[in-house]
Amino acid sequence: MTLEKGFYQRIDDHFSLHIAGDTKEVLSKLVELNTKVHGEIIRDYVENTFLRHPNKEKILWLYIKNNNSDEIISSINIIPLEWEMKNLVLSICEMGFVGTLEKYRGKGFIGILNNLYEKIMKERGYIFSVIRGIPYYYRRLGYEFAIPLDERITLPVDGIPNDDLGEIKIRKANQQDLEFIKDKYNQFHENYFIRNKFDDDCFTYRFLNDTFNDTVLSTFIIEDKEVPVAYFSLGMSHDNAAYSIYPSQLKSNHMIKILQYINELNQRNEKTSNSNIPLHINYETDFGKYLVQLGGITHNTYGWWIKIPDLKLYFELIKPIIESRIKNSIFQGYSSKIIISNYSETVEIIFQNGKISEINSTINNPNLEECDVCCLGSILNKLILCDKSMEEISYIIPDAMIKDSSKLLIETIFPKKLSYPNSYI
Repeated sequence: MTLEKGFYQRIDDHFSLHIAGDTKEVLSKLVELNTKVHGEIIRDYVENTFLRHPNKEKILWLYIKNNNSDEIISSINIIPLEWEMKNLVLSICEMGFVGTLEKYRGKGFIGILNNLYEKIMKERGYIFSVIRGIPYYYRRLGYEFAIPLDERITLPVDGIPNDDLGEIKIRKANQQDLEFIKDKYNQFHENYFIRNKFDDDCFTYRFLNDTFNDTVLSTFIIEDKEVPVAYFSLGMSHDNAAYSIYPSQLKSNHMIKILQYINELNQRNEKTSNSNIPLHINYETDFGKYLVQLGGITHNTYGWWIKIPDLKLYFELIKPIIESRIKNSIFQGYSSKIIISNYSETVEIIFQNGKISEINSTINNPNLEECDVCCLGSILNKLILCDKSMEEISYIIPDAMIKDSSKLLIETIFPKKLSYPNSYI
């Protein structure tokens, strides 16, 4: 059965499961549901994604309808994404707009929608799923935090240098800046292990569309002596509590100019305290590090929820990366096997002269004596996505185990690396 727009399935005498068609009636009901669940701020966000997203034909909206009242009572959507891991393109998906009307919660409707979601994942070949979601809940669906997403820094206003930077100007980006933005984006993100891969339409939607997000995010060009030198996107965080900054590579005087610009904006809008400015920016960017140097205080971080439903499929996809790491290490020419388990799926990767000749998978309790790595459930994602080292994981999770004799090999295959992906929406 092909799972596509217009799909219908009866759940019981009262409820039915659907994949939305492109109708104004369905859109109106999805908007109504999401504004009731998430607040009025989400209204334009839902409409823009449904009507104007460049991948709108591939985005599927899954929902459950109460057939007695004809209202949509629970929904999620599945959004195709392309993330790039080194030079390998990953076809993945994002779960978005998750919500159930309050009086229907606790009845398993999200579980029903998630089962359909994962069938679509398998049918369309999505390697893993990601969510920007609330704490704890998505662990129930097999997700785990891996890869930073929402990092906050509070900067005292008196820490902003008052340098006279009159020759540096900030202006709004326009369509003529698209190639410049693309070049600067690619230069900046090539240093990260996992990053977004955008086509021209998605670049336009992401950087030249003030309504692409649930809060307005605008892109600006920095000009030095009237010559474009960098860009940055600026808006409010999802909770409307911090200024979100997505920069290209910046020099320190560009960073100062941006901070002066944000401070002036903050003073006019009175968004936050006049003595401190809350910022949402990746800690590991040069800008994030500079903010800390200026006296910025970092706060607890948040991350992408990620689920990899088929470990064997994932390892088959990243074979070239694993083989390259083996080739460029002391394990060059390696001929043996490694066994990796998440306590429910165990994968055996067999090497011959540094190349992967075979990958086998079994669904059972692992033989702990044979495993090179055993890591509970989706916690394993932190290792195989190079987000955390086994040493870091084992420090807080005792039953995340690694053979002493395999430590260097596992560190070679899964070295800890910085990633900086985002959504299209």
